[in-house]
This record gives sequence, structure tokens and C-alpha cells, in this order.
Amino acid sequence: MTILARIKSGRRRVPECRTRLCLLAGSSLVVLMALLFDTAIGNAGRLTCPVFYRIATVLTRIGQSDWCLLVSFLIAIEAAAASRLARTAENRCRALFVSALSSYAFLSIAGSGIAANLLKRAFGRARPDQFSDAGAFDFLPFAGSARFESFPSGHATTIGALLMIAALIAPRHRPILAIAALWLGMTRVMVGAHYPSDVVAGLGFGAWFAWIVALGFARRGLGFRLSSDGNLVLRQKLIGDGGQRYDMPQRAQTSQQEPNPSLSAAAA
Repeated sequence: MTILARIKSGRRRVPECRTRLCLLAGSSLVVLMALLFDTAIGNAGRLTCPVFYRIATVLTRIGQSDWCLLVSFLIAIEAAAASRLARTAENRCRALFVSALSSYAFLSIAGSGIAANLLKRAFGRARPDQFSDAGAFDFLPFAGSARFESFPSGHATTIGALLMIAALIAPRHRPILAIAALWLGMTRVMVGAHYPSDVVAGLGFGAWFAWIVALGFARRGLGFRLSSDGNLVLRQKLIGDGGQRYDMPQRAQTSQQEPNPSLSAAAA
């Protein structure tokens, strides 16, 4: 078969053509941004307006992964502990559900950040502050200097991962989340740390990595499931040790998809 959307061991696979199309579209957008805007941004430099520059400096800190990792780690640990202290099977299931989502967020942000840092060193692209000497397309792989670690943007990668995490948990707000992620990512350009193509590549890579991690969780019945059309959605039913089914927390429900009782829930 030419697609992966088939039943194998009771697990649905996402169509291969959809994944390839997304990768092709993302790669094309990165190339277009590089050809159309990177040189112009290199010539212009960072924002010259002090007020907007300060705002961008504050907002760009959202892309730092340390606070994201700390929060998700603490929630995962506390939820796991709460599941052991829960007096009812329903509360235990819900605590495990929260722990699974928090663990997913931690792995997505940590994994994408590590991979992005490896890619930055492998590409060795000069940062915008080196434009006068190196231009917009100078690459020095494994230079051992932060001045040649521009592509992809690490902050944008974290923001992209956060975008995918939030979009899977709150699908109704995806348009707003996408716009917010784009603006937050572009603060890296505003402060003169990256080119636009660095940011677009980081956003796309972070979102893709978080999607892959969510797919792995869904195939193991942890927090997510695959719908009949191959989309990733939150689980709507939690299954206790005795086989009892519980509705998941109201805030996490998505009304567009029907629950799939054939898939298992997060195990204890």
C-alpha cells in the first residue's frame, strides 16, 4: 500500500502523503523566506525603535525552554503522585491523564530543543550580526561559536513545540495560537538574533517534533488517540484498572471527534 493509514495491531496510521505534503510545504516556505527576506533583514539589522525593541526583548523570552521544562516536569511528577494518592479509580485515571499530557509536553520541548541545537551546530549559519562580513548565506559547520549557530532558531523551535502542544489540547483556538506563535517567533528577528528563515524553520521543526511525539503517545494509548481520518485528538474516555470508563476532564474535551473505545487508555 502507498499510505500508512491502515489498521495494524489495532492502531491507525497517519497517511504518508499528508506528512510528505507538510514537509514539502514547510521546506518551500523556508527557502522562500530565505530568498525574499533574509538579505533585506541583514541590511536592516534589528529594530531601531527603543520601545518596540524592549517589547520584543521581553516577549522573546517566552521561547526559552527552561521555564517550559520546569513547569511540565513538576506537573507530571505531581500528577503521578496524585494518582497514587487518589481514593477513587476515576480520580486516579484523571491524574494519570494529566501526567501523560505533561510528560508529552516535557519530551516534546526537551527533544526538539536538543535536536535543534545539534542542527544549529551542523549547519553553522552566521547570525545577522555577522552580515557585514559574512552575508546572509555563510555557513561554517561545527565552528564552535554561537555566532555561527543561527539556523534553525532554538527559541522558535520551542515556540513551535508549544504551538503544537496547545493546538492538540485546545483545537478550537488553533488560528489564534498560530498567529501568536508567528509573532513570538519573529521577535527573534526583531532583536537581531535570527533571519526570518531561521524562525520559520524553527517553528516548523518544533511543531513537527511535537506532533511526532504525540503520535507515539497515541499509539500507546497515552493522552491522545488517532481518529478514523488519521487526526490526532485527545482521548475522551479514560479506562480504569477494572475496565470502567470515565469521561475525561471537561476542559480537555473536543466536541468534533467521537470517542474510540477500541483503543486503550493510559495504563497505570
